[in-house]
Parts: sequence; structure tokens; C-alpha cells
Amino acid sequence: MESMIHDMAERLFRDHIGHGLREGAAAGQCPEALWTRIEEAGLPMALVPEEAGGFGVPAAEALGLVRIAGAHGLPLPLAETLIANAVLARAGLTLPGGRLTIAEGAALRLDRRGAAIHASGPLTLVPFARWADRIVTIAALDGVDHVLSLPVKDLTVTPAQDLAGMPRDDAGVDLALTDADAAPLPRSLGGMRGLGALARSLATAGAMETILSMTVEYANDRVQFGRPIGKFQAIQHYLATMAGETAASRAAAEMAADSYDTPAFALTVAAAKSRSGEAAETVGALAHQVHGAIGYTQEHALHHFTKRIWSWRDEFGTELDWTRELGRAALSSPRDTFWHFITDSTAQGIPA
Repeated sequence: MESMIHDMAERLFRDHIGHGLREGAAAGQCPEALWTRIEEAGLPMALVPEEAGGFGVPAAEALGLVRIAGAHGLPLPLAETLIANAVLARAGLTLPGGRLTIAEGAALRLDRRGAAIHASGPLTLVPFARWADRIVTIAALDGVDHVLSLPVKDLTVTPAQDLAGMPRDDAGVDLALTDADAAPLPRSLGGMRGLGALARSLATAGAMETILSMTVEYANDRVQFGRPIGKFQAIQHYLATMAGETAASRAAAEMAADSYDTPAFALTVAAAKSRSGEAAETVGALAHQVHGAIGYTQEHALHHFTKRIWSWRDEFGTELDWTRELGRAALSSPRDTFWHFITDSTAQGIPA
């Protein structure tokens, strides 16, 4: 099943995502036709349990779609919609279809007003908010986490963008929500920050694989002083460093995906997000070093991927934020030694 879903996504993205589509998206054009194909393939429902209308595949297989989307530079909120649908299903809320996105809801204030819940406050740097139908977030009411499904048309959206030109909008919330749009979360999935960090870690790993492939190809094709620059020891060292960073990031991201919806998730996602963010700096810089000036031009595809990984470093927690989470967990561990803490597969972290 994994190969069928992943092969379908690979073919779909390979056939329909190119430099022109990424350029258009960076200029503000939402690729509506591509989203229609993604929905027709059922990909946004992959993380939803079978009893709620999903595929019924293991979560790690469904989350593999995020890495594939990152490898193709998909300029649409597939990762966010996957997570939003899974969170809505966990809370027993209706899955509305269409493009969804996610946001951290810590700054929201929830109040009971009769039978309704009133939500107010800001949501910042929301991925693809202006292209989405709804924003799904988690906020606390009377000490209980509630899932909120917020219609974008009823919010005050202030457009902004990240380094890659992708929408990262602010949204002002002032809404009365019914039971159809808000419900308590019976069991945590790891917090919206943790889920978002998982998505960014997987997407970063996929994008870095593409960056590495592009850089190796360029090093083999570009001839200087009578031979390909990939034959020079300095360039080989750069490529080896990039390969190591990329492999380590993918391993960490897949470990976090494997621990989705388990007690170990907080620790593994902290490791994955901090590791992928650290690698993004190195891989992006070395890729541009090898490509030289051409890698910075608008006509070359490299910048679409390096700008994405640099932007994703700061979303849903930075390396500093997540390394602090790891440090706190290590200091509070009941294990006798740090070695036992890092090798114990049953270790649990602080909820993200």
C-alpha cells in the first residue's frame, strides 16, 4: 500500500509541478487545477482513520506524502490539510473537504457564551491562509484542549509571505462557534506545534534530497579547468557533507513519523525539527556554493527549494526551541545516565 500511495503521489507531482508552476505560485497564483487533482486522488485523507473515511494505512506511510511533496516543492497546503483532517477526525468534527491549514492557537482566548464558544485573538504566520477554506487549530477552554475549525471567510486575513513567496498570513479571530466548529480533544495528538514541526521536518528532508540531487548533477555537468568540478576534492567534500546532513535529517524525520500518536512523539519530533533545521542551513549554503552565481538566478530552480528549507527552519519552533525541549526532557529523566535516556525507546518527552 505504501508504494501504491507514494508512487501515485510521485507521478502526480512529477507530471504537474514544474518551474513555471512554482514561479506562478511565488507570484501569488494559487494552482487550483493541481489541488483538484490532489483531492481526486484522495491524498488529503491519507492520515484519517478508515472508520472516519480515510485510507486506513499506517500513519508513517501517510506522512511520507509530506516528504514527497517537499521533494517536488509543492506550493499547496497538502501537509497542512493532512494534519487538519486528522485532528478534526480525532475531535469528531466534520471533515469539510477543500484546502485546510493549521495554526498554533496559544494566543487565542476562548469563552463560553450560552451554547456557543467565542474565540478571539490573533493567529500569526498561518501557512496558505488566504488560499485555504478553513484554519484548524487547538486552544484551551477551562483547561481542556479544544479543536477549532475556523472559516477563513469570517476572519480578518492580513497577507504576508515567506522567503519562497508562499502565503504566511496573519488572521484575526472574533467568532462565535457552534458544536459543528469546536469540540474538546479527547486525546492529544502531540499539540499543533508538534504536528506542524513534524510536517516541516519531513518536507525539509524531501526538499534537501532534491537539492542534493540537483547539486550532484550540476557538479558532474559543469566543466572548469578541463574537467567536471565534481572531480575536485573540495567539491566532493561539499557533496559528502550535504549527503550526510540530508540522510541524518530524513532518518530523524522518519523516526518522528513512526512515533506519531505515541508517548515518544514529543521527543522524536523535537529531535527531528532541530536536526532538520540545522541541516537546512548547511545544505542550502553548500548547494549555492557549488552552483555559484547561477543558483541565485530567478531562472534556476534551486532557489525554490533552498528558500523553502530556510523558511521552514523558523516555523512551528526553531532549532533553539526544540533543543530546549530535549534538554528539559533529559534533565527531568528518571534514568541514571544520559546514555540510557537517549537509547531508551520508551522515553517520553514533554508535550509540545
